[in-house]
Amino acid sequence: MAETMTVASLAPAQPEERFQRYYEEAGPDYAAWSPDFNMHFGYYRAGMNPFNRETMLEQMNCEVLRRLNLANSPAPRVLDMGCGLAATLRSFVRALPTADLHGITLVPWELEQGRRINQASRQTSRIHLSLADYENTGFPSESYDAVCAIESSCYGIGTTKSRFVREAHRLLRPGGRLVVADGFVNEGKLRGPQRGIYRKLCDCWVIDTFAEIGAFTRELHRAGFRDIVLERIQAPLTPSVLHVPFVTLRFLLTNVLFGPRTMTRALEQCACSTSNSVRQFSPRPRRLLHRQRYQNLRTHQRNTPVMLPERR
Repeated sequence: MAETMTVASLAPAQPEERFQRYYEEAGPDYAAWSPDFNMHFGYYRAGMNPFNRETMLEQMNCEVLRRLNLANSPAPRVLDMGCGLAATLRSFVRALPTADLHGITLVPWELEQGRRINQASRQTSRIHLSLADYENTGFPSESYDAVCAIESSCYGIGTTKSRFVREAHRLLRPGGRLVVADGFVNEGKLRGPQRGIYRKLCDCWVIDTFAEIGAFTRELHRAGFRDIVLERIQAPLTPSVLHVPFVTLRFLLTNVLFGPRTMTRALEQCACSTSNSVRQFSPRPRRLLHRQRYQNLRTHQRNTPVMLPERR
């Protein structure tokens, strides 16, 4: 993780600094993937057009919202832990016009641009964005009815993502639900060239390591989540994943080689890893986990999809 030290012994960039620099540098380029800045993979359902990427990206937001189980909540308070430019929250507000929606990011550029986009609609006035670390938000305990994280929990520390899990549990009210949609690896399953490809992809996205699914699930139990449901969603993600090499190639041709965009370190890494990541190995098997917390004499209950664990 540490970068090469100079003769002057400059300290290496911290993970948080590298993460912020990456998304401030590469963030604008996500418009090539999604005009609405849905910075995640999509979800395909039978009957959908697999060539319409934005529809699949929006469907992923809908799948997460459905698993949050908020249909009967009159005015739920929802937190997106790692909201990017708040595309998921803008999707939520269309389905939950009375909800109190909050999103946090570590990247000042994302916060600024997300707020700018939200100003274009009166409906999005119920979306509140903040600059905060999801491992230590500083928000009051038990202040949210639902928490979600779409392809953001992977940026947490370690293979268990324990700080992320425990902060989510602390923030959820009794009966609240957490939904996590992300990539996980199986413990000890990487073999031969897969290890090198895995490290290349982690470096590309400035990720220390993806969570190990078994360790992550055990951490959810230790934190107090119950009724954990794990869903493998690799198949419905595949159509959108197959868009990656074509979007990357088109972007490099139109924006870099024959356009005004300069080649950055982030673009170089992604361009080099694209073909291998799609063809040989995907470290991001998407899974949906549901975890629910039930209220007892002394314990609280929280529902969480992992996509989600639920809190008890």
